[in-house]
Order: sequence, then C-alpha cells, then structure tokens
Amino acid sequence: MVCAAFAFSLVQPARAQDDKPVDLKVLMATLKQIKDKRALSEKAMEVKAVEDFRAAASSNAAAIAFYQGVAAATGGDGKNRRQEWAKSEAAGNAARLHLNYLLLTIQRAAGATTKQLEPALMAHIVGLNAAGAGDAAILVRREESAKGGYMPSGRKRVPDHEPTFAEQDLMKQDVSSSIFVKWYGIQRMLEGAKDWETNFGDVDGIYQKTLLPYYRQKRDPLAVAYWETKIQQEAQRATSSNEAVKIDKFNAVRRPQLLWKRAGEMVSIGQRNRGMNEMLNLVRTFPDHPDLADWISSMEGMIAENAPPAIAQPAPQPVAQPVAQPTPELVNLFSN
Repeated sequence: MVCAAFAFSLVQPARAQDDKPVDLKVLMATLKQIKDKRALSEKAMEVKAVEDFRAAASSNAAAIAFYQGVAAATGGDGKNRRQEWAKSEAAGNAARLHLNYLLLTIQRAAGATTKQLEPALMAHIVGLNAAGAGDAAILVRREESAKGGYMPSGRKRVPDHEPTFAEQDLMKQDVSSSIFVKWYGIQRMLEGAKDWETNFGDVDGIYQKTLLPYYRQKRDPLAVAYWETKIQQEAQRATSSNEAVKIDKFNAVRRPQLLWKRAGEMVSIGQRNRGMNEMLNLVRTFPDHPDLADWISSMEGMIAENAPPAIAQPAPQPVAQPVAQPTPELVNLFSN
C-alpha cells in the first residue's frame, strides 16, 4: 500500500512555481520598442523598393537586369536566360512597363487622384501601344492560352516561337502579386489602390476602371475619343486578317456594338441629343442585330427617365348645393 502511494507520487507533476511579478509598464514599453523598430524596418524597405523600381524602370536594359536578378534570387531561371533576355526587346519593354505601372500603383494606394495620375497613365498607355499591347495584346494572350501556346520538347514545354510582348510572363502577373512585390514584401503598400486596374498591360481595364469614370465626371470628350480609337483599332485588326468572314462579322456585329457604346458615352458627358440620335440610327440601320432588344429597352428607359412631367390638372371643385330658403311662416315666427 505504501509502495503504491509512493509510486503514485512519482508520476505527479511538480507544482509550477510562478515567476516574480511582471512590471507591466516595462512590458508595454518593450513591446512598443519592438513595434516601432518593425515599422521603421518596413518603412525603410518600402523606400528602398521605390528607389530600386525607379532606377530599374529607367531603361529596358536596367529593367531586364533587375528582373533577371530578382528571378534568380527567387529561384527563377533569370540566370540561365541572361542571353535570351539581353536580346529580347519585348522582354525589356515588359519589365520596364511593369515596373513603371507598379510605381503608379504605389502612388494610387498612397492617395494620388486620377487627376494627378492622368498624364502618367496616358504616357504609360502610349508606351504599351508602342510595345504591342492594347486590346490586341489581350486577345493574343487569350488565344495563346486557349490553344496552349507551347510545343512539347522532350520533358519540357517551350515556346514554339520567340515570345512577343503580349506573351511575356510579366503580362500575366498582376502588379499586386508580381515577382517584385513578393521579393520586397511590400504587398501592404498596394492595399489602398481603389478603382484601379491591376494588370499593367490591360489598356481597356485602365480606361474602364480609372480614366473613363474621371472623364465622365468632368464631361470630357476624351471619353468619346476612347471609343473612336477603339473602333479604329479593331477595324484595322479585322481588315488585316483578309478573311471575309471576320470582316463581315466585325461590320455586322462588333462595329455596331462599339458605336452604341460611343453613343452612350456621348450621353454620359452631356451630349444627350447627339447620343440618342446615333442610338436611333443604329436601331434603324441594324434591325437584325443580336443586341437590338437590349438597345430598344435601354432607349425606352432613357426616354422614361427624361420625359417631361405631366401637367397637373386642377382638382374638380365640389358642386354647390342649393341653400334652403326659409318659409314665410318661419320668417313671421322670428319677426314677432
């Protein structure tokens, strides 16, 4: 019995002894020092990232070298593809413009308005179009993605041609999750970017999310000019195919759709009569268009919203009832 009690006592944990009382003021001060140090470290990294991005975005060569270094540091193939990158203008353009838009995104997240960023955004779009982006680039990426875009070679899959600007890996990366942001750990810097396209090469997205709302707000004709340019670009792409089917489809379906959007933009910037006249012309000219029902419904809604109020009719007056006249007997009764 004694042995059993002794054995039981051996398996009992020793009573934990608490430490001396904690000085809460000292503890709070220590935690604050750690937080402040961490904040300073993050701020220093953010400043360094912006400085590095600006330097790398100064030229294609600098951008390629920077991309190569970050890719190699993160386990990518930058080191092995040095010669390929050095010869590729498309890769240099992609790296430079990606970094340029990343800097604009950081400014947007920090509170820069569209008015402040518009000149830089327009310059960025000019650079994208010169490099081969725009809507054509978006379509190329979609087509390549749909058909694979790569040919097997042994155990690896390699491009079946020199990648164009629209096919660069960076074109597929949102700036918020790009290789540069991950390497510097600055995701928090981009969290405040509102009404903003995250893909640096999506010209359409930049207009739709940022520039067009701004133009509509100040009733700027540049909103209409965007659709005119888009119509010209898509017309050129359709006719350059030399395929009668594509050309006919553009003229019968796509071009009227773009003209309708242009007309709607006229209404949005205050040119209501001009826009509605163009809409009516489209309804009359393309009675077999697949969007005709939606067009008519949209116009009917616009007419109902802008119809003048009905003239209020005066309320009918109640018909006057004849007043009963006192009888002679009643008059004689009160006169006596």
